Amino acid sequence: MTSQKIKASQQRLVMIRFMIDSMRALHGAYAPTDEPFGTRLETFFVGFCVLLGDIEGKPFSATKIAAYLHMPRTTVLRRLKRLESWDIVYRQGNLYHIRETSLNSLMGMRSYLLLRRMFGKVGEELNALDGFAD
Repeated sequence: MTSQKIKASQQRLVMIRFMIDSMRALHGAYAPTDEPFGTRLETFFVGFCVLLGDIEGKPFSATKIAAYLHMPRTTVLRRLKRLESWDIVYRQGNLYHIRETSLNSLMGMRSYLLLRRMFGKVGEELNALDGFAD
C-alpha cells in the first residue's frame, strides 16, 4: 500500500470513529436507556432535520424532511412519532419543532461539551495526518 493510500485510510479511520462516537454520545443523551444503539439511527437524522429547521427559523414538515433525507415519508412519520414519545420533538400544525427543555437538559449540555471535545480532537488528528501545523 502506498503512503498516500495509508494516509487516506488513517484519515477515514479518524472520521469513522468520530461518526460512531458522536452518534453514541447523542444516543446516550437523548434516547431512552432501553433503546438499543444503532437499531434506528435514522431517528436521530430526522431529529437533526427538525433541529435544523428550528435553528434556521424554517421548521420542517414530514414531507420536507423526507425530501431532504431521501427517505420515505412513512418512515419519517414513524421516526417523528418515536421522537415525540421521547419528548424531544412536538408537532404544531404540520410542522415539527424541538423541545428546548430536552435539548438544553443537563444530559444535552453534557453531550454538547463532549462533542466539542471530540471535534477538537478530530481536527488535531486530521491536521497531523494532513501535515498541517496550527
